[in-house]
Amino acid sequence: MRNQFITSFWRNAHQQLPASVRERYALQMRAAERWELAIGALIETWSRARLAITRALQGPRSAH
Repeated sequence: MRNQFITSFWRNAHQQLPASVRERYALQMRAAERWELAIGALIETWSRARLAITRALQGPRSAH
């Protein structure tokens, strides 16, 4: 399991917490970051697939 945050948002949010509670919430923050990255990847994949399907179904464009 990784111990560092990938995105600057979660890294900064973790650093902004008081030191007394930082480690208490680190696990939940890492899980939230993983969810955020997974949802972002799903949205990106869906967008690319939808674009590919749309292009395939449009057919060739006319020359004029």
